[in-house]
Amino acid sequence: MAQKRPYGSKLLRVAINTWWDDDLAQRYWMQITDRNDLDGPLLSPKLSRLTWGYDLVSQVQPGDRVLHWWTGGAAPGLVGWSEVEEPATVIPEYTWTPRHGEERTTRGWRAVLGQFHAFAAPITSVQLLPVLEQIVAVDQALGARYQGPIYFPVTRYGANRPTDQQEVRAAQAYFVKFPIELFDVIRGIGPARLNTPLNPIETDLPEDFQPPGKKAPVGRTTRARDPNLRDAVERRSLDVAKAYYLNELGGTDYEEVGKPYDIRVMVQGVARRCEVKGSSMEIETVELTINEVEHGKAFTPIDLIVVDNIVPTKDPATGEVRGATGGRRRVWIDWTPVQSDLRATTYAYTLPGGAIV
Repeated sequence: MAQKRPYGSKLLRVAINTWWDDDLAQRYWMQITDRNDLDGPLLSPKLSRLTWGYDLVSQVQPGDRVLHWWTGGAAPGLVGWSEVEEPATVIPEYTWTPRHGEERTTRGWRAVLGQFHAFAAPITSVQLLPVLEQIVAVDQALGARYQGPIYFPVTRYGANRPTDQQEVRAAQAYFVKFPIELFDVIRGIGPARLNTPLNPIETDLPEDFQPPGKKAPVGRTTRARDPNLRDAVERRSLDVAKAYYLNELGGTDYEEVGKPYDIRVMVQGVARRCEVKGSSMEIETVELTINEVEHGKAFTPIDLIVVDNIVPTKDPATGEVRGATGGRRRVWIDWTPVQSDLRATTYAYTLPGGAIV
């Protein structure tokens, strides 16, 4: 609706505009589909270029709510909601048919949803007409507050027509953001609203379409959904750690162990262990498993090495991640996880000061 947002611009294909990152109340999405299995998983193509109407699926987190705009009936509209049960993952093969094209098989995004909950009555596009101006006001307010696309769920159709000839239509996309402000405008969707916002420690921030070096909010861990990106970031962080031990400290007997710690190495006759964390974003929080925490408390000496701002390299033909370069290295020598910096069952650990740069 807000015409100033160039959804298709070349610049905005670089990364998804995650305007909701710092507002934990914005936990809602909308699926636009004619599928009958509304309790089935979210499924969308993962193309070599950013296609936000598909790639927004990568952003969902467990506990988020998805409202369903169903186009399979005589009157399209909101028919119910589901809750996200698992983070989105990349599947190797997904067969789909573009709106104007032939059937294709590509990689895809998949996110598991829980039970479908139908609204007491569908809220059709016709029923939204009386609150169209209020819906437009929400879109415009968000557009003024945040730079870049909002991925708004509905649009005014026939803006140049008389008011009685205008329509409310869903966005031309498979998956969109559903701002929480719309709950105060649209009657009948209240059951989809959460009672409390998500604790930031319980979520991670997908790296897949974030520009390298983007700063993650403190308290938010990051995770790559794309297995190629995840492997590339992990490999690059281990290579940086290896260079630190062997080239700078003169270490020997280097070995990558994996679990419950990443590296074993001899430095000046002392057997050291190391936990390594990597990210393509700029991070101040890392995820530690219970085993990693217990090992960090029990063993000495152990180091923590964090390599963030890693830059993925992509195949120019396919756009797939093939490796990674760069990265900012920080080292905590003789590290022990402090209990006051740990939260939840999978711990979010806020990095302290004093790192060697």
